[in-house]
Amino acid sequence: MGSRLLLSSILLLGLSSCVGPVETRVNSTGPGVGASTTILQEALPVASTAAQARAAVITLLADRGYRETQSGNVQLHVAFAERDAAISVKSKSGDAVTDIAAAKVQKPLQSCADREMRLAVTLTRIADGAELYRGTASEYHCKAQMAEVLPALVTAALADLSQPKGAYKIKRQGLD
Repeated sequence: MGSRLLLSSILLLGLSSCVGPVETRVNSTGPGVGASTTILQEALPVASTAAQARAAVITLLADRGYRETQSGNVQLHVAFAERDAAISVKSKSGDAVTDIAAAKVQKPLQSCADREMRLAVTLTRIADGAELYRGTASEYHCKAQMAEVLPALVTAALADLSQPKGAYKIKRQGLD
């Protein structure tokens, strides 16, 4: 009986370690996008990952009442990237070095290496090239795949479309 309880506890602990709190890092800038904005209709990208990301963003925008038309007044740019989270990404201007994405230290007893998944959405006014909105959302994941993470990243990246709030973090339950 005792060995079964121990084995069950170990099994449950192992399974639960993959699901838990996921931290979404969000950053949004720009004056925001009004309700009368229309998105310029463009062909989906050829790359599967890029096409999935753009389609997910267009779907959420359509659910919020934004229309995609052939004469849209705003151009939409969507980028999805995945990188090994142990690698940091830095920018240098003169002597100043800025972290774009800091390296993440692996947790003790973690069974696989983390990857950072990042979605960036930019809306630019076609008439004058002004950037109206830039929203990014990123998360670290060990086991989750793009299809499982993309809906949360799209929601977070577009959360403050009308009034960007800057940098903040959101916690949610999900697959690590």
